[in-house]
Amino acid sequence: MFRRILALAPLSLALVATGACSGDGGDGGTKADFDAAQVVQRSATAMGNLKSVGFTVSSDGTTPIMVKGADMKLLRGGDAQGTLTIERSGQNVEMKVVALGPVIYLNPGTGGWQRLPKALAAGTYDPSAVLDPERGIAKLLGSVTGPRAEAEEKVNGKETYRVGVTLPKDRIAGLVPGIDSDLRGRLWVNKADNRLVKVRGQFPDGKGAVVIDCTEFDVPYKISAPR
Repeated sequence: MFRRILALAPLSLALVATGACSGDGGDGGTKADFDAAQVVQRSATAMGNLKSVGFTVSSDGTTPIMVKGADMKLLRGGDAQGTLTIERSGQNVEMKVVALGPVIYLNPGTGGWQRLPKALAAGTYDPSAVLDPERGIAKLLGSVTGPRAEAEEKVNGKETYRVGVTLPKDRIAGLVPGIDSDLRGRLWVNKADNRLVKVRGQFPDGKGAVVIDCTEFDVPYKISAPR
């Protein structure tokens, strides 16, 4: 069970990179004629310089992936803590997660904490990739195609540019297990500091969407092993 969970855990983390932070994905806001490509480029630079990020993941509709939600705090070096919501046998199960150095701790709510080597998920789970400018969020932003200006609107109290994009599967595949096609996406970028505020990725064939909200940036999180 834990090996399977480890294989799925990166989804919530890597989705920061897929773009995948909040808004309802609607068509509100003020229509705009800004340079969408430049907005995305500036955001890639800003996100590549982050030292930490806090984010949540939610599902809109019935998505074809097992991670249905998350609330995580992540350091650039790969240490992380938070909760994941996993669908198992048709039920959503919430578990606590702490990634610390070469070790990962999982608490699915029964039996207490389990301490496992992070190497068990080698090739699938690598938290350090999320904020690595060569592999994670920044790299994904630099790989989106067809950026187009959609609107200027407020998200979580921030004035943002909303940009429509295509999220390429070849960039997502190494970070998000289970996604095997390009996703129709939207990015919300803060006008003030160019940081990514929200990402929405729409699965094909009406299979729902995943939404990521970036809630904090460069907070000096203190992550320690659970007791």
